[in-house]
Amino acid sequence: MMSAVATSDGVRPEIIAIFAEVFEHEAPISIATSPGDVARWDSLNHVALVSMIERTFGIGLSMDEMIEIQSVGDIQRLLARHGV
Repeated sequence: MMSAVATSDGVRPEIIAIFAEVFEHEAPISIATSPGDVARWDSLNHVALVSMIERTFGIGLSMDEMIEIQSVGDIQRLLARHGV
C-alpha cells in the first residue's frame, strides 16, 4: 500500500509514494536523496524502483537511464525528459 511522506523540496508525490512502497522509507526525501540516504536502496531494490517508475508513469527506461538514477533529482529529470 502506497503512503504519503512529507517533503519540502519539490519532490513529486508519486515519487514519494514509490519510495515509501519500494524502500519502506517513511522519512522525508529531497531532490538530493541518494542511495546513501536510504537504507534499503541496494541493487535489487534499485531494479524494483525502476520497475515501479516505469509502471507508474507508463514509460520505458533504457539501461543507461537506469544506471543514471543516483538521486531523486535524477528521477525527476528523467521523467521530464520523457515528458511526464
